[in-house]
Amino acid sequence: MADAANNGGIPKGMRILVRFWGAVSGLCSAALGFFVLFTLSATCLGMGIYMILMGALVLGFEAPVCCQYVPALVTMSNWIDTHFRFWMRGTLYFLLAILPVIFCLEVSTFVGCGSIMITAALYGVLAIGKKGADANQNANNEDIEMKTNLVDNKGDPNQTEP
Repeated sequence: MADAANNGGIPKGMRILVRFWGAVSGLCSAALGFFVLFTLSATCLGMGIYMILMGALVLGFEAPVCCQYVPALVTMSNWIDTHFRFWMRGTLYFLLAILPVIFCLEVSTFVGCGSIMITAALYGVLAIGKKGADANQNANNEDIEMKTNLVDNKGDPNQTEP
């Protein structure tokens, strides 16, 4: 549904690169979530479990081939691909990743959740897409200051005063 409108001017290589980074960030979050488990704080223990689950979820959404033996995850991944726009996916990943950073201030948490936040930022860039380039083309071309010659060929300033 939103897939055709969502992928309009985005190159396929860029989408593959963002999905690859999403899969890497999911693995990174799950692996670093395991290291967060070795703590004395109950909140960090909970956030470590959350990071492992979040990493598996992001990995399933970005690379469903890695989780092909979990049919519900593949079905959910296909549904998210067709119904979620890039900005929705970026917002989802950002909101998922901000929770452990708030509750557990460890380096492993920052790196693991930071990689998923980078994925969210890349989806934000995909959401902007060609709109940023079209803004310059659609601008009003009556910019007088940029069209006037401020100096002549000799380098002397042009004087328009009578």
